[in-house]
Amino acid sequence: MGLLNFLKHGPSKKKCARCGQRAAHGYSLAAESDPRQITPLCLTCLITQLSNDYSGFRGRAIVIAPAPNLPCYVFRDLEFLRAVSADSVRAVRDELAQLTTCADCKASAHCIWVESQGLTPDTFDRVFEKGPRSTVFTWGNPPPMPFCGSCTAERLCKALQADGFEYFELCSPHHEQEGIVMPMAY
Repeated sequence: MGLLNFLKHGPSKKKCARCGQRAAHGYSLAAESDPRQITPLCLTCLITQLSNDYSGFRGRAIVIAPAPNLPCYVFRDLEFLRAVSADSVRAVRDELAQLTTCADCKASAHCIWVESQGLTPDTFDRVFEKGPRSTVFTWGNPPPMPFCGSCTAERLCKALQADGFEYFELCSPHHEQEGIVMPMAY
């Protein structure tokens, strides 16, 4: 019902809750929020929000770049992954254990950035089932790179600006969470 409501009355048909411009995205604090809890934001206000979220993030996350034709771009914690596949949790933890310093600014790395080539509505669930190393890492993408939260936010914001995405729901990791951020559908 939420996706149907989005297609009918999605963020692109709403005004940004912060500045009043056309909203291209919906922002929430957690994945699969009640549609009434998703705040419509324009790209400029969304970029500010994501930059704040990622700059303050002290946990660890694999962040897969935005991909077209998937309505959501959300953080999923290890508990969600555990419900899907114990192998996926192990795979994510193994990758996160390798984080050291940011490839751009040499600060402490909190994120692993992965490009999203091969991630489609037909393949996104495989990432949860098999883990990123067995899926998106092997789908012709460049090697994953470690970044601090601020440098991850820069990459994410550039991707959102470059490709004209419209996401029904976006949410970031917060505080000291661990997990994965990726485009998906519910």
